Amino acid sequence: MKKVGILSNNKNFLKDFYEKISDLDAVEYSSIDKINIYEIIILLVDIEIFNSYDNIQFYLSKIRKKLLKIPVLLIVFEGSEKQIKPEWFFTDFILYPFRSTELKERINIAIRRANIANDENILIAGNIMINTREYSVFLNDEKIECTFKEFELLRYLVENKGIVISRKELLNKIWGVDYIGGTRTVDVHIRRLRSKLGEEFSTIIETVRNVGYRCKQD
Repeated sequence: MKKVGILSNNKNFLKDFYEKISDLDAVEYSSIDKINIYEIIILLVDIEIFNSYDNIQFYLSKIRKKLLKIPVLLIVFEGSEKQIKPEWFFTDFILYPFRSTELKERINIAIRRANIANDENILIAGNIMINTREYSVFLNDEKIECTFKEFELLRYLVENKGIVISRKELLNKIWGVDYIGGTRTVDVHIRRLRSKLGEEFSTIIETVRNVGYRCKQD
């Protein structure tokens, strides 16, 4: 069975880490070269092992190339989180000192999301997950009730990330070429999706004035 990997050389840190995940199998590494991708399901990286924040992106890039799709969870000392850059190659981060059961929960969430991302029936955009097999939509792991047309509209936009899709094309694709309603129907359904998904909708779906809509986030 694969284990939780931890990259760190801080003995006090490792002691606390093992206490917090006492019922999970773990393996520690003291350097990137020693990481064995075949024995871990996730890698936690003690960011202090890099000594300087100037070189972190380089080392995380090296780790990502080695681990491929295995999730990487950064462990950042409290107070240093503002130094994290979104362009770094990591899946998520957690603050140290750890809070109660948060460490195990974040590990499990990262593993679950990685498994989901490898499922061909799953579409991910920001914190929105679309299950095309079950016709379901989740926001931050909470199921959102959508009508069939709302689901199809959201799915079509996410399946065509980065492409501006006109209202007319959306109308034809979702409602059919024989539909007698106007393109306003698309805007009505977009508003309904926006009300259900809240601020997250605006982070992934962009309104292109006088044209249509575009999914802008992976």
